Amino acid sequence: MSIELNETLLSPDEVETLCRGWNRDLLASNAERSQQNRPSALLVWSCGLFVVTFITLSAIVGIGLMRIMQKSTYSRFITFFVAVGVGSLSGSAVFHLLPQAYGLVDEFDSTSGEKFLPQALTAVCGIYMFFIADKLLKLVLETRKKNKHHAHEHGAIGNGLLDSNKPSPTEEIAMALMPSAAEASIQQQAHSLCVHDHDMQYKAGDSVIGTVAWMIIFGDGLHNFIDGVSIGASFSESILSGINVSVAVICEEFPHELGDVAILVSAGMSLRQALVYNLLSALTCYVGFAIGALFGNLSGHFAPFIFAFAGGMFLYISISCMIPEMKKAMEEGLQVSLRNGLEVFFLQTTGIITGLSLMYVMARFGGQISLGQ
Repeated sequence: MSIELNETLLSPDEVETLCRGWNRDLLASNAERSQQNRPSALLVWSCGLFVVTFITLSAIVGIGLMRIMQKSTYSRFITFFVAVGVGSLSGSAVFHLLPQAYGLVDEFDSTSGEKFLPQALTAVCGIYMFFIADKLLKLVLETRKKNKHHAHEHGAIGNGLLDSNKPSPTEEIAMALMPSAAEASIQQQAHSLCVHDHDMQYKAGDSVIGTVAWMIIFGDGLHNFIDGVSIGASFSESILSGINVSVAVICEEFPHELGDVAILVSAGMSLRQALVYNLLSALTCYVGFAIGALFGNLSGHFAPFIFAFAGGMFLYISISCMIPEMKKAMEEGLQVSLRNGLEVFFLQTTGIITGLSLMYVMARFGGQISLGQ
């Protein structure tokens, strides 16, 4: 087989060589255009440092909220934002980071997301549909269990056995002094973010406080470092990419910084000590951002690997760590009352939908946003 081009016969090998050359030139042209359209170093560092500083100051915001909010309101606030963090983390990984790592996103084609976003949305919906179904099943079973228990109590009244089921005055005092299971779980779920997921028992003045505090600093520091690398690499790729990742990190970090403050204070620390511990662990985010921004600007070859690593980390944190804690919080809420369990279910479901919707809208329509660079 031969092809006639400009009255010249080309052999199959020559045609293949010519096509490879065209493809190589096209890839080089796209790479050069991508490099030229990268944001300036000043813009990258300005936007990135602003985001990192906002995350770092979350602890101060948490102290302010603890002072002005009632305990129940603060617990609901944390519950909702933990769920927003779950939705935004998983959404950022599936809608943005992993497609970016696989080269599915074309910064110059605003419709490139249409090729994979429907499938990505279906995958995420599959995860959370089963999550919601599991919660609904627990609600139904708990309702039936309480109805049977209620019927049993009425039977006991008919047999004159009600007094035997009534707690003694000593038991009533002990039950009144016990903290709400749902409120205790909120603090635990807000803090247990895999990197420092451990049982914590505190006593004022006990040496255990110091050990746990160092574990919190180390775990938070490592996690903040990786977040910083992700933010730096994303902003060096494009401002829109940086905003996407930053929103996910903020939605995930904000409630956990608040949870850190609550736990350290409950450990017997003063507000000043809790603030110092959080600020120390947050400083590593600046180091990570600097490394991510420098490597992202030096070579675009590093960015896909950083995106892939960050996407895997976001999925692990949201699915393997935060969802089990959310399930535990709801189960403990149901132990308090059916109404409490329904409230936790509503806040968590609304939060997940909010986080996912935000990430999907940014992935679907973000390419149509023009940002001056």
